[in-house]
Amino acid sequence: MNGSGTSRWFRVNLWLHRWTGLIATLPFLVLCLTGTVLIFHEEIDHALGTVPVSEHAPDAPQRPISEAVANIRAAYPDERVLSVGVDPEHHPGVLLAVTAPMAARSFDDARVRFADLVTAQPTGDPDPGPTLTGFLLELHAQWFLGPLGELIGALIALLVLIALLSGLVVYAPYVKRIAFGVLRRGRGARLLQLDLHNFIGAVVLGWALVVTATGFLLGFGTAAIGLWQMTELSGLRAEAERMEPVDPVQPPADVETAFAAVRAAAPEGWWVQSLVFPGTEFSTPRHYTALLGGSEGVQERMFRVVIVDAKTGEVAAAPEVPLYLKAIALSEPLHFGDYGGLPLKLLWTACTWLTLFITANGAWLWWARRRRAPRASATAEAAA
Repeated sequence: MNGSGTSRWFRVNLWLHRWTGLIATLPFLVLCLTGTVLIFHEEIDHALGTVPVSEHAPDAPQRPISEAVANIRAAYPDERVLSVGVDPEHHPGVLLAVTAPMAARSFDDARVRFADLVTAQPTGDPDPGPTLTGFLLELHAQWFLGPLGELIGALIALLVLIALLSGLVVYAPYVKRIAFGVLRRGRGARLLQLDLHNFIGAVVLGWALVVTATGFLLGFGTAAIGLWQMTELSGLRAEAERMEPVDPVQPPADVETAFAAVRAAAPEGWWVQSLVFPGTEFSTPRHYTALLGGSEGVQERMFRVVIVDAKTGEVAAAPEVPLYLKAIALSEPLHFGDYGGLPLKLLWTACTWLTLFITANGAWLWWARRRRAPRASATAEAAA
């Protein structure tokens, strides 16, 4: 490529880096701040008592899940259970039940209820309000706009991705002239800030690309689930409509029967995370939808789907999870850094704050340059 072409390519990337970065500055600052807190969502929820903790020994015998569900129904007679779930790693001995008004099919206005699996009795706050981490997650993931907010988040991530990649092009000739990591002190605040911007940006570039790319994918989470509902789940619903319906509140095959059927059909190393009742947006009028999680390696971040007949208690289908849903599932741990314990969380936090600095620092560099331009013009006119 000739010099003119190289210069033109550089100018295009400089323009992209400047304006995509400026447009994304404020929302990206919000994402960095909320994301820093959400990295520690488990620790914060535990400290605030958001999810009750079982007071019994981990090996204490547990009551049937169906008994706990029946007690939750009795405690909240105006609500139906939409789904139940267990999390032995983070919330051992506790059943998480999602409830909503009797006629509800959607999870939009649902509440989470808890039951102690040892006693099968409801536990925790009977009227839990919004949690701190729940509030921040809704801001971080959806901007309080629901699925539309997720797409806006994907657009912000795309702008940041363009800013990162174009910044790499802009930085390439700079590093040929000045040794990597050199900070030119004593030559003005703007030059020092520029060196910091380039150096820190290069240090966190790999991390920032991973987190931004995964954030972009996560922005299509609801859309991807909707696509799955319109394809795989719609076929199962059409089949279910030709079958005898069941009572979605108290299906003939209870939760314990459905859990047992899924466990028997699950591949080795997979366990039942949650079970969605019939008659919801994620199930059919006749079937439970079970989600399975893996127990080790990459499988810990993946999931499988098993469909259980709510009348007979038998497994009806085990549809393959589409690749786009697998990609989104793998994006979440990479985005939040919650798969390597506290050391990885601290690393994610440090990288987030460094990225926060170069974002604000980049906006300052742009503003400082704009302030210098009129002064330089005025000085030139005076000298003339």
